Amino acid sequence: MIVTAGLFFGTLWVLFLVTYSWTYTPLGRLDYQAAVISRLAKWNQKPVEISREARERFRSSRFSFGLFFGEVEGVRVLDIVIPRPDGSGLPARVYAPLSQEKLPVFLDIHGGSWFMGDGYPLDNVNSNLAKEARVIVVAIEYRLVPEHPYPAALEDSVLSLDWLAENAESIGGDTSKIAVGGGSAGGNLAAALTIHARDNNGPEIAFQFLFVPATDLSDKTSWQSYKEMGDSYMLKVSDIGLIIDAYIPNSVDRYTPYASPLLADRFEGLPPAFIVTAQFDPLRDQGEAYARALSGAGVKVQLRREDSAVHAFIGSKERMRNVYKELAANLREAFSGE
Repeated sequence: MIVTAGLFFGTLWVLFLVTYSWTYTPLGRLDYQAAVISRLAKWNQKPVEISREARERFRSSRFSFGLFFGEVEGVRVLDIVIPRPDGSGLPARVYAPLSQEKLPVFLDIHGGSWFMGDGYPLDNVNSNLAKEARVIVVAIEYRLVPEHPYPAALEDSVLSLDWLAENAESIGGDTSKIAVGGGSAGGNLAAALTIHARDNNGPEIAFQFLFVPATDLSDKTSWQSYKEMGDSYMLKVSDIGLIIDAYIPNSVDRYTPYASPLLADRFEGLPPAFIVTAQFDPLRDQGEAYARALSGAGVKVQLRREDSAVHAFIGSKERMRNVYKELAANLREAFSGE
């Protein structure tokens, strides 16, 4: 019995040493869980499946992507429907701190490669953000591919922003104080939304949060981060092309600033930004290029690159917690000068 237990724990120790060695890469150190996830993803040779069925499997798995802050008290969660002109509705979830005053609003646009990420996987994150930033967070369930390709997701984002600018008071919000943000595909949509609002005399946006955003879907630039990451670090370069093909089947549309914000003719007049990138992310360089473009146009930008992290900080929970703490502080400052 003792020998068997010794063999078992010895095997576990060897397994840990082997997997820990994966944190050492030619580009630097990776967080441990991120390294394991990346290695498993690399071994999976199947291309990304972009389908309703894949989306439902992801949602039903109850993947604990957003469980970063423990139980959050003092926040009211309410499901609403934002009406569309055709009579249908856009589902949204409201996270509102208990307050007697009107609060600023943060429009959250989820990531998930434009084909998944629905089902409010960031419930815990949004509840905590609402409490710490003293804002009302509104997370939207925009239409997804492959059923609804571009520009459906952008149209839903525009619709949500316009609705909040007119109706935020109905959920306790201040219609004159609105920020937007999102991660990955959601970061792409948030950036595009600020450009659309500026170009079309839309609602004023006070602040934008772009977390590991995709800013260039055109394939116009040969990104060094694509070459460095390849298919080795969770988000595979070989899958990115398939995702873009599904999101924007018409390649001409990929050159518009509402699909590729980095290709905008000008960046003046856009809201201050907090942009976060990850070292081991193919999208790293285009996110940082967008930060430079904004800064060059006189837009206030805070750029934060997290070393040792992969796309979306999968496997790096502490880093994710720290980013959202910083976001809460930025939102407080943007809305109140705190």
